[in-house]
Amino acid sequence: MRRLSSLILSALFLAAAASPVTAIGQSGEPRVRVKALLLETDKTFEHASNWCGYDSNCSFTVGDYDVGLSFFMSGKSYRLRVAPSWKGADPCCSFADGSDEALIANGQPHDERLYYRTGSGWQELGTLYIALESLE
Repeated sequence: MRRLSSLILSALFLAAAASPVTAIGQSGEPRVRVKALLLETDKTFEHASNWCGYDSNCSFTVGDYDVGLSFFMSGKSYRLRVAPSWKGADPCCSFADGSDEALIANGQPHDERLYYRTGSGWQELGTLYIALESLE
């Protein structure tokens, strides 16, 4: 399992490096490049990256989902939210603890499992991998 995580994080860095980068959805001075990869349960994936400031809210789209980060504590920590990018959809996405927001305590590469509610209960959407690359 650790090897699979290493391979996925390597793919994240390579995929994000090839994706276009803009400052859309960010406020504050760009200080960190956020790279995200969403590996869905059907083994398909989407990736994106964006420039963000440590003193800002930052958002960008990964596949069909809007990813939002709110940095605090000098960029070492952030709050993570994921929502569908389309209007009128059922609420999505929840993290493993059932909340709609995750607190990430450091800027190291990180993964979070995402879930959504159906009529028959919770279903796993996939895993979101986040990596930060500081400009400092």
